[in-house]
Amino acid sequence: EAFQDTRVRQAVDLAINQEGIADRLMRGFATPAGQFSPEGYSGYNNELVPRYDIERAKELMAEAGYEDGFSVEMIAPNNRYVNDAQIAQAVANMLAQININVDLRAMPLAQYWPEYDSRESDMAMIGWHADTEDTANFFQYLSFCIDEESGAGQYNYGSYCNEEIDALVTAADSETDLEKRNEMLREAEAMLYEDVGFIMLHWQNLAYAAADGIEIEPVVNAIDFPYLGDLVINRSDD
Repeated sequence: EAFQDTRVRQAVDLAINQEGIADRLMRGFATPAGQFSPEGYSGYNNELVPRYDIERAKELMAEAGYEDGFSVEMIAPNNRYVNDAQIAQAVANMLAQININVDLRAMPLAQYWPEYDSRESDMAMIGWHADTEDTANFFQYLSFCIDEESGAGQYNYGSYCNEEIDALVTAADSETDLEKRNEMLREAEAMLYEDVGFIMLHWQNLAYAAADGIEIEPVVNAIDFPYLGDLVINRSDD
């Protein structure tokens, strides 16, 4: 019920230090995020950045009537994403600073997905890669109002629903002018950011290496993914 109040959602967002998580837990192998889309995606909006501010978070909790806080249950996987259980624990510790007591249960993926699908906890952690390499994919699966017939919002754990955002993303999908479409998707990201429909953490950076004699050419893929086509093998004459 508390999460129905935008001020509480804003407080939760402001209480989480994405930069700290990326720097300390991920040892720099993550890019702090304020939106679904990473740079290079159609809807990436460079104005949407993480906004950690613990004092403002406390003020918002008080304004919303939750100065004394409340308790929530949270689930997270412990074998899916890099440092997933540790990140979830860090988030729980950060929320404790604004008197949100998190009962965190981290579990293997085989146990996690059935719990995620049944949506029995108050919060859950998920990572997502858009198979289409496109911003709209995030919205359609993660934040669209749930519609079991169409499959929209299939992984929308919090049952978040903002029909304005859904309409804008749907319209963007039938827009043939690419720049107009990108602008619509950037606006959708801004609306979700303002309404705090999701709390974004970071994009995992990929780590990869090559043996001597193999050069990894500059990778043009938007998500810095090394395809074999990007490798050059130098054969020595020895």
